[in-house]
Amino acid sequence: MFELLFPFFLIFLLFLVLAIIWRKNARKYISSGTVASAYDAWTQDKLLERLWGEHIHLGFYPLGQKNIDFRKAKVQFVHELVKWSGLDKLPQGSRILDVGCGIGGSSRILAEYYGFNVTGITISPAQVQRARELTPDGLNCNFQVMDALDLKFEDGSFDAVWSVEAGAHMNDKTRFADEMLRTLRPGGFFRVG
Repeated sequence: MFELLFPFFLIFLLFLVLAIIWRKNARKYISSGTVASAYDAWTQDKLLERLWGEHIHLGFYPLGQKNIDFRKAKVQFVHELVKWSGLDKLPQGSRILDVGCGIGGSSRILAEYYGFNVTGITISPAQVQRARELTPDGLNCNFQVMDALDLKFEDGSFDAVWSVEAGAHMNDKTRFADEMLRTLRPGGFFRVG
């Protein structure tokens, strides 16, 4: 009986070892360059954009409501975060930094619906290019390639700093928070989720 099960045992053991190696190394942070390359590849193949739309983040699904389109739920999520964070109390023209803007979906909503002057940053050149392509002329949004751990803005440059789900990808969360707070004006709004 053992002779019959031995090949299956070896295959299982090999699979287990490969799974452990993959799990240990698959999402390991190597450098900001490797992160940028991964985001560039995802942006250039447009798979996530085709599946998820312009927002690669969570959605808002009110209790009791059924059959909510998940793309619309993600847009509604941005509006809910604006209310929850108090950004809706800022005057039009307020300067907003969108850290980890991706292809600019949230940045465009903040500019279009709330009249904010939005600067979106991402480490991915391909995401910045796509964000610019998707942004209509005249919308007060600009996009820059920048590492959130080394922001190239003066202290107190923004009335609000906004970041949705980008912190989970940062290898130095303290520096990430310090940089965002440094660029926030005294008394400004800080929204990180």
